[in-house]
Parts: sequence; C-alpha cells; structure tokens
Amino acid sequence: MDAEILAQKMKDCGLNFLGFMHGTGIPPYVAGMVTSCGPEEGRRDRTVAFDDPARVQKANADWFELATESGLLTADRRFLLSVSVPCPDAVDDTDVEGVWALVELLDDWDIMGAGCAAGVTGSRYGSPAFVMSALDGSVFVQGTVWQSSIGTAVLPHPHRVQSLRDVACLNVGKPYRTALENEDTLAWLAR
Repeated sequence: MDAEILAQKMKDCGLNFLGFMHGTGIPPYVAGMVTSCGPEEGRRDRTVAFDDPARVQKANADWFELATESGLLTADRRFLLSVSVPCPDAVDDTDVEGVWALVELLDDWDIMGAGCAAGVTGSRYGSPAFVMSALDGSVFVQGTVWQSSIGTAVLPHPHRVQSLRDVACLNVGKPYRTALENEDTLAWLAR
C-alpha cells in the first residue's frame, strides 16, 4: 500500500502514521492470534451486540479503555498497527505480509467506525479486523467480528503464552514466511 494513501486513510480515522517499523522483534502474524487464546492465558474481551444502535460508540469506548488499562498506548499515545503490504517479489496482489505501522492516536479518533470504513482497522463501518501491539510487545490487541457482536480482545505478556510460542516455533523457516518475519519470530521467541 502506498504510504501517502495509507497516511491519509489513517488521518481520516484519527491516527497519525509515523512510518513502517521493521525489525521490531514482534511478529504481526503471532499478534493476530489473540482471539485464539483463552481467559486462562490472560485474554480479556469487551464485546457489543450487532443490534445495539450505539455499537460503534460503545466498541470505541471499550477499545480505548482496554488499550489504556493494558498499556498498549505509550505516554504520547503511540502503538503499532499491523497493515498488509505486498511481499518482496510479490507475484500478485494477494501476496501480502503484515508489517507494523507506527501510529499515534490523535484527539479525534474513530477506530471502530471510520477506521473500519477506510479499511485501516477493519473491512467496513463497524466491522473491526485489526491487530495492534505495544511498542515493546508487552501487550497485543485484536479487534474482531463475532457471530452476534463486535469487540476487542487484549492479551498481556503474549511472549509467555505457550500456545503462541508453539505457533511461532512451527512457523520459523516456512517458505510462506519472509526473512524479516523469521527474524522477528526468532527475536520474539528469545524473550
């Protein structure tokens, strides 16, 4: 995705795009597995029913509360947001990988509404599909659509979760993982 177009889309939903981050030691594909973890692994959720007329506003409030409580946001409200970009040597537009974008939350933001509608944090208005991480990888946050609700799931200390570590180990060196993904995975497993 073109960085200028991405920056404008992010600005429209209240995020300041500060650039792509490589070599973070935090594999985006592992961060995208929060919803596969259970409460016994530390996952906490907030959901809002589809039929709630205020679902987007409530889901935004829930996201912000979880993001703040869990430590997703730095003091200057920065965090990592996974975005899909073409793989190096991509054959077609389906050959993408998750890359971290460093973003700053602005005062006027709308993650669950405008962000989803712009394709930055979801697929359409009120349909979240995002993966976020604290800058140090200490917490992962995922937005998703469930059968009858939308919501946010947060996972603190993800590097301690054995099911995620198992998946990461299984992915190292696979042909569908890029060299950068392998480096980040190995760094993450070394925590």
